[in-house]
Amino acid sequence: MKNDQSIGVITFYQFPRSIKYLLIKHRKGHWSFPKGHSDKGETKLETALRELKEETAVSKIQLLKKSVMLKEVYKFTDRKGVKTLKKVNYFIAEAKNKKVKIDNKEVVNFKWCTFKAGLDKITFNESTSILRKADKIIRKYINDK
Repeated sequence: MKNDQSIGVITFYQFPRSIKYLLIKHRKGHWSFPKGHSDKGETKLETALRELKEETAVSKIQLLKKSVMLKEVYKFTDRKGVKTLKKVNYFIAEAKNKKVKIDNKEVVNFKWCTFKAGLDKITFNESTSILRKADKIIRKYINDK
């Protein structure tokens, strides 16, 4: 079994009447959060911020913490039959503006979604579970402000 690790950022924005989450549609067709692989010598935080900026052009953010807040682990088999154990570490950040510009290389679409719409939009169950956990953390963070 192959091991694969990605790092991403669950990004939210406080619209006037709701919190919305930034979801992207990856070129492979699934909806999820911005994420990617580390470049040599990068820290997890550097990777997360670079991937967010590369995929969405979002760079004005406020991290809830400068450490990984959520972890996703799942197994999948690719088209060639290769089994992979995938680990994704997520930071959580508040976007300071809602402007998004996708890169069109890795990302084909984006959407700011409410929690409920996000649950419907996200392709894989593991990621809907991460959204549920993130939503609880974010609502507590906003209420404690």
